[in-house]
Amino acid sequence: METTASTIAVRVRFMGDLPALIGQREIVVTLPEGSTVADLMSNLSTTYGEAFTARVFSSPTKLHHYVLLFVDGQNVKQRGGLAAKLSNSTAEIVMLPMFGGG
Repeated sequence: METTASTIAVRVRFMGDLPALIGQREIVVTLPEGSTVADLMSNLSTTYGEAFTARVFSSPTKLHHYVLLFVDGQNVKQRGGLAAKLSNSTAEIVMLPMFGGG
């Protein structure tokens, strides 16, 4: 008998100029249980292509300094960065590109 791997539903909200790039403000991504923020970002990069990847990442494993990621309201940097586990049945990621001014 084959067992089905458990999954989590990750609600992703896009802020700043990202909704224009994605075409919507909020999506739900289904990932295997135990997935990390890096797994989610890889999934989003595959789904939304080079324009998304270039806008969010400065290198394959580093977010641009102006992109803030929150998991359940907490800055992902305080949770272990891209290695942070998405262990809840629903996690919320808010991507807020920051713009310098002055």
